[in-house]
Amino acid sequence: MRTGLKKISKEHYKFLLSIHADVVLEAAIEKRLRRLIDQALDQGDETAFRLYAAELARKMVADNQ
Repeated sequence: MRTGLKKISKEHYKFLLSIHADVVLEAAIEKRLRRLIDQALDQGDETAFRLYAAELARKMVADNQ
């Protein structure tokens, strides 16, 4: 069966999978931090809110560099 797709090397395929895995992991971390921020706000926990918000800010700055 022909798919019309070119064959790619195993190394290239591994590289593409690693990029995808990194993107998925980063999205999961950001989602978790946002959930923790919401939870801290709901509980009125200013310390936790500041901690998670600062971590999210650092992550977003690092992602944009």
